[in-house]
Amino acid sequence: MQLSLIKMRHKILLRAFFISCCLVFALQESSFAKEKLEITHGPYLLEPGEDCMTIIWFTNKPSLSWIEYCGDDNFGTFPRWGGYPEIVKGSTNGLIDANSLRHSIQLTNLKAGTKYRYRIVSKEILQYDPYEVIYGDSTVDEIYEFETLSTEKTNFSFGAVTDMHERAGVLDTLLQNSLLDSMDMIFYTGDMLNWIGSEERIFDGLIDVSVDHFAKTKPFILTRGNHETRGPNARELFSYFPHSSGKYYYAFSQGDVRFIVLDGGEDKPDTHPVYAGLVDFDNYRTEQAEWLQNEVQCDDFKNASYKIVLTHIPPYRGRGHGSNDLTEKWGPILNEANIDLVISGHTHRFERIAPREGKNKFPILILGKDMMLKTDVSPEQLSLSINDTKGKVVDEFKISEK
Repeated sequence: MQLSLIKMRHKILLRAFFISCCLVFALQESSFAKEKLEITHGPYLLEPGEDCMTIIWFTNKPSLSWIEYCGDDNFGTFPRWGGYPEIVKGSTNGLIDANSLRHSIQLTNLKAGTKYRYRIVSKEILQYDPYEVIYGDSTVDEIYEFETLSTEKTNFSFGAVTDMHERAGVLDTLLQNSLLDSMDMIFYTGDMLNWIGSEERIFDGLIDVSVDHFAKTKPFILTRGNHETRGPNARELFSYFPHSSGKYYYAFSQGDVRFIVLDGGEDKPDTHPVYAGLVDFDNYRTEQAEWLQNEVQCDDFKNASYKIVLTHIPPYRGRGHGSNDLTEKWGPILNEANIDLVISGHTHRFERIAPREGKNKFPILILGKDMMLKTDVSPEQLSLSINDTKGKVVDEFKISEK
């Protein structure tokens, strides 16, 4: 009799537990269903060009997304629909990008040196079956404006920051005290993040503060640092900062400047135990040297008045395997290519290295942490100013056109 009562109690408890679990699950499902579709991060601009711009944003629910935009000749009719805007959706291998939280769309066939207005739109996908898709509500963001690059632009400015290591508060202060309105773009020259784990670290440490200050209307260029190669999700970082080349190294032009972005990889030998046999940066730097040799021979490079290289680990610094390896492989090419300036970080200490006989034939600017570089480009010279978080000038110098 007593045994039967115990068994009955166990059954009642199990049923109660099962029912409570079902209720919790149902409430969670109901809460998610009632949650409105929202843009959670972004938009932010990447990969600027004369004829293109990439725009990325994130939503809290799986969606179909697109961009509505128009050029400056239609500003009077957008978005009041006196004229019809261009509408662009991303597609991959014939499939429209959909049912995702991350939305990345590249606008192409744009006009050089032209202002465009755009807004992002996401439409929730409630159900995605093989032969039926059910849509929900849409969310439409505000209208923002950007300008494409142009090699005809005679005067412009750009900024550079390095080694924030997810200190969003410091980055916020630097950006607040900078003349962002006068800059065409911002370079983040590596180690903006400590390591790549959850995507919230990427949002909290870099993306959100950039969006708050400028990234909806001006692009940033991320030069990968050695810390951004670390962590379980380092291989996913590219999806947050994509480039149509598929690489972290590439070149582009603005005005009379040819910018070369290089990726120095890690600072220790590939065989170091901390990497657990999971890196191949020596070969990667060789790959870049081969690409760099071709880049410095192209007309876009040769015809530019100024050649500026951005790489997190500085060459000719002589500290660590990474610096030595890239110096050996890239240094001779850069020396022969008549480079005007290399901008780096990594050491956390400000340093300006002048050209030296038998070493670097070009100046090297190593930004310290908690500093903002502003460079004004004109046909006559590059005017560089480095400020700290309080807006105090750390250094100023000029590089004349050769």
